[in-house]
Amino acid sequence: MRDTPKHFGFTKPATHVMVMAVMNASVAAPRKVWTEAELQALPEDGFNHELVNGEIVMSPKNDSFHGDICTRLSAALLAFAASRRLGVIWDSSTGFRMNNANVRAPDISYVSGVRLKALAFKVSSRHFFPGAPDLAVEVLSLNNTRKEINERLKDFFSSGTRLAWIIDPEKKRVEICHSPTERRWVDSSGFLNGEDLLPGFRHSVADLFKTWDWE
Repeated sequence: MRDTPKHFGFTKPATHVMVMAVMNASVAAPRKVWTEAELQALPEDGFNHELVNGEIVMSPKNDSFHGDICTRLSAALLAFAASRRLGVIWDSSTGFRMNNANVRAPDISYVSGVRLKALAFKVSSRHFFPGAPDLAVEVLSLNNTRKEINERLKDFFSSGTRLAWIIDPEKKRVEICHSPTERRWVDSSGFLNGEDLLPGFRHSVADLFKTWDWE
C-alpha cells in the first residue's frame, strides 16, 4: 500500500472560489463529480491516484522493498491462477469502482473468471472494474495508519471482496482478513492460503521478505 496519501481539494470548481469567499461562508460550493474518463486522463505526474469521498487522493511511489514483495507475490499468484485458468491478477495501476463511488487500487488484485463472466467484464475493457476484487492485497508503507487500512477494508468488503491480505514488511507478518472485523495475524512461520478463491495456493510468509545477495 502507498505512503500516507495527500488529499487535494479538487472538489470546488475554480470559478466559484472567489465568489464563495464573498458569500456566506456556510454555503458550500457544489462538489465536483469525477467521471471515469477524467480520472483516466489525469497526467503521469509520479503519483498514484484514487478517488475517495469525492476527492482525488495522490500517493507517492513506493520503495524497492515494497516493489519486490509485490512483484514476487504477483508472480506466484499469476503463475498459479493462469495455469488453472481461475481468473486474473492485476497490479496497483488497476482501478476498482466501489459501491460508494470511491475508486481504489490495491497493490495486487485477483478477480475470478466466474465473476468476470457473471459481470460480462472483459479483461480487454478500458474501464474500471465494477466492484472490488475477490482478493485484495495491500503492502504497508512506513506511514500508513490503522485508520486508512480500516477505511480501505470497509470499501473492499462492501463491494465484493471475500479475502484481503495486509502485508507488514516491518514486522514481517500478514493480516488475513475475511471482513473488516474478522482479522488475524500470521507471522513468518505461517503461510498464505488461497482458500476457496484459489484452491491449493499456498505461499510461505517468510518467502515474501527474502532478500537476495547478488554478489
